[in-house]
Amino acid sequence: MVGLKNKLKQLSSQKSEISKIRRKGENEYKKAKSLSRRYSSSLKSAQKRIETFKQTSDDINELLSQKIAQMESVQRLKSTAQEKLGLEIQNKEQIENEIDFADTAEEKQGFEYSLNSILSSIDQIKNEIKQRTLMEKKCFQAISEIEKKKNSVTKTIKKNIESKPQLTKLAKNTQEKLDSVSKKFESVKKRELSIITQLSKVKSAIPKSKPKRKVTKSKTRKVKAKPKKSRR
Repeated sequence: MVGLKNKLKQLSSQKSEISKIRRKGENEYKKAKSLSRRYSSSLKSAQKRIETFKQTSDDINELLSQKIAQMESVQRLKSTAQEKLGLEIQNKEQIENEIDFADTAEEKQGFEYSLNSILSSIDQIKNEIKQRTLMEKKCFQAISEIEKKKNSVTKTIKKNIESKPQLTKLAKNTQEKLDSVSKKFESVKKRELSIITQLSKVKSAIPKSKPKRKVTKSKTRKVKAKPKKSRR
């Protein structure tokens, strides 16, 4: 009986001590788990951003190629129109000279008709060049904006790629730390459970003392003797 009580006392002390260690281990486990999740999440987010921005970069490159091709087409058309304008101006000057040396009024009238046609063509070509110049300017501005966006996306990709090795290392280290803390925590929980089981067995082995019965004294009523009547 005395041995069981000593064992109970010993196990109770061990349980109290192991419970403290378990609570401390639980706090360490929660902190390690939170830190591991945070770096793991940061690594996944960085990888996702890299993939997203790479897709954005591909889309930007495609749009940039389209705008460059559009501007080159506008520039070719503008250059063709400028060459045509140069030829029409030469024709104009030639017709003007021929008008000056026309022999008859009818010949002069024919030259003037050709001159008016050339002047009309020159106006149309100048208007075309003006429109092409405006389109060229718009294309140039669009290309400039797209290139700025491309540079920004490229910098973002580079920044995330540069941060990835460090995040990978941190995620790996915190996961290893979590594994180590988790093993210790599980070991302490098993020890605590073992002590609790032993403690329960010891408690069950100690016989319970029976409660003492209270002896209730029955109250005895004292009957007072009646006074005797005096004889006369």
